[in-house]
Amino acid sequence: MKYEIKEVSKTKKKVEIEVTAEDFDKYYEQALSEISKDAELPGFRKGKVPQDIIEGQIKPEAIVSEAAEIAIRENWMKFLSESKEEVISQPQVEVIKIAKGNPFVFSAEFEILPIVSLPDLKSIEVKKEEIKVEDKEVEDALNWLQQSRATFSEKEDESKKGDLVEFSFSCLSIENDPEKKDRIILGKGHYIEGMEDAVTGMKKGEEKEFETPDPRDKKEKVKIKVRLDSVKKMDLPEINDEWVKGLGKFNNVEELKEDIRKGINEEKEIAENQRRKEDAIKKIVGKTKFEVPQVLVKREVDYMLNNIKERVPNELKISFEEYLKQIKKTEEEVSKELEKSAEEKVKGFLVLHQLIKDEKIEASEEEINQKIEEMLTQYPNKEEIRKGMDEEKVKLYIEDEIKREKAFKLLGC
Repeated sequence: MKYEIKEVSKTKKKVEIEVTAEDFDKYYEQALSEISKDAELPGFRKGKVPQDIIEGQIKPEAIVSEAAEIAIRENWMKFLSESKEEVISQPQVEVIKIAKGNPFVFSAEFEILPIVSLPDLKSIEVKKEEIKVEDKEVEDALNWLQQSRATFSEKEDESKKGDLVEFSFSCLSIENDPEKKDRIILGKGHYIEGMEDAVTGMKKGEEKEFETPDPRDKKEKVKIKVRLDSVKKMDLPEINDEWVKGLGKFNNVEELKEDIRKGINEEKEIAENQRRKEDAIKKIVGKTKFEVPQVLVKREVDYMLNNIKERVPNELKISFEEYLKQIKKTEEEVSKELEKSAEEKVKGFLVLHQLIKDEKIEASEEEINQKIEEMLTQYPNKEEIRKGMDEEKVKLYIEDEIKREKAFKLLGC
């Protein structure tokens, strides 16, 4: 196999590959053998027809075409292995020369990761913000913990603040809007404006209609019908040393508060670390200019769109189709709106990828294995997890993670 690469643009290349006549004849024989496996002729069992008979029954160009497909597939893979090109798209193939007993020539156009000229990394300054944990944050977390240990009892009288209510609702302004169910603790709010006020004061089994701003046009109103399915009184445990001891390793309320404070601080440290990483990448992107491969942008848009499709039913309790009706947009319009954000994410990936290449950042086998062991120790059945995982895929993922972390350390993050 011989090949010649030409640059089409900063993100595209074209390779012309020539397969020798001798090799193409081998692909021809391979194609004939493949066709023979499914051939059926009177007097012969399926797959047992002699190849010379099949060759006489089938048009030569059909066998040559099959041979070309095999040749393209195998030589494209050889090219990827030999050239080390960072290909990010399926090749657009064009056959140039094809004939039995002659060299086979084809071209393949493909998209690649662009080369990014990074700025001087010393010019990238990212300040670390001071982390503080307020007393109110600790109290809020303690109250959440208290509520998570609450007990509930059915009640027949009117619902009031602090009660857990379960209800069914539908939009009367939308034809055939399916009934949806939800539950909230009164006083915590609801994503539909006016819903909490509507169900407060209702009794189990009662129905009510109310108006709320149309999410598609806030100047308009839509009518909601709601039915209260159950009302439960929430009984909170008293926060004292005795209750705290039942939670596990704590002897008193102050020990629990200190543990909560440490936990909040750790979460803020993680969030601040992530913010600094994003800020560093954003600043590098702002100092570079390069062509962004649209195939990567399209993939990121598809990923973001699928994420929305998964979240809408869970968070808004409506189908994605109904969501599109409410925001008065098509799926194509939503995708279009995601493009700018998707492009920024791709730019971030590209500058980090280039930084890893420029600085020759590597992850050793020892580092990868150690990281995998750390990951597995989080599971009580780690040996079962190990047996079920795709080791090569996990190693590639961990290797990439280690490289990225080393890159961010260079940036002071």
